[in-house]
Amino acid sequence: MQSARYAGPPMFARGRKRRTLVLLAVVPLVVGIGIGVLIGGNLQSQSTQNTGATPTSPAVPDQLEYTDMPCDPGSSVLVLHSLEGAMRESDVRVLLDYETMWVQHRESANPALVGQTAQLSRRDDVCPVIVPEDPRFTQFIWLGPFPSDTAPALCEALLKVTGRNCIPAQVVR
Repeated sequence: MQSARYAGPPMFARGRKRRTLVLLAVVPLVVGIGIGVLIGGNLQSQSTQNTGATPTSPAVPDQLEYTDMPCDPGSSVLVLHSLEGAMRESDVRVLLDYETMWVQHRESANPALVGQTAQLSRRDDVCPVIVPEDPRFTQFIWLGPFPSDTAPALCEALLKVTGRNCIPAQVVR
């Protein structure tokens, strides 16, 4: 005769105990996180109200620096962007920083790029031959000046499409 051994509660009862234990552990955790977020948020907003201090404004980017484009005979510049006046200064700053970073990254492709940085000029400060007929374009990002015979090769060194996103423009014709 075999004796019956006690195997504990039925399987479905064991799973229920586990779920109950998990819920008992998770609920206080969630409630604690919620209370912490509420308290933390209130402390932060109260601190500026109680001290009378004004909230700090986001960092204001430094003003854009404009450069007169050199218009020496026999030289060229690489016009990288013709910008409309409606662009925000922060967007223009991003383009300037990007183009300067890209030139530094590609310096090894052509020695003429060493030490070059992207420049920004207003429409009135570029060489007359470069000013487009469309009056919407009021700012220009460019590199240079370079000898006119080497300028097209620099577009290739920068991995840009000549005539599209890199225009080697002779400053005097």
